[in-house]
Amino acid sequence: MGLLRDITLIVHFIGLALIVGPFIAQMRASAGYFFGWILTGASIQLVTGLLLTGLAEMRLADDPELGVNHAKIAVKTVIAVVIFVVALIAYRRQKKLSATDNERKLLPLLHTAGALALANIVIAVVWTGTVS
Repeated sequence: MGLLRDITLIVHFIGLALIVGPFIAQMRASAGYFFGWILTGASIQLVTGLLLTGLAEMRLADDPELGVNHAKIAVKTVIAVVIFVVALIAYRRQKKLSATDNERKLLPLLHTAGALALANIVIAVVWTGTVS
């Protein structure tokens, strides 16, 4: 069970890198945004985050004194869903752009997804652990 959790956590971090990496690299770019990577990272984050929550629930099921902090998980899940939706909208809009369209108008969507991912990192670190 511990190995499965560790592998899932590593994949979760890879999903995070797929969101934050392109955001930091392209914060000031005027075109060529990697929304496909951000969308993939958001998908990975959602799936592995829910899997990590399930694994934590299973690990703590035997001890009535311990439990998963459901408020924290709910906030992080809502933020992850918003990141996914923003990335999906941006990806679709980017695909529909013609050669003459200005891709820079998608920059706010990149900033939104990146800022929310950073907010999710802060929540993960600052809010008292998953176990309460």
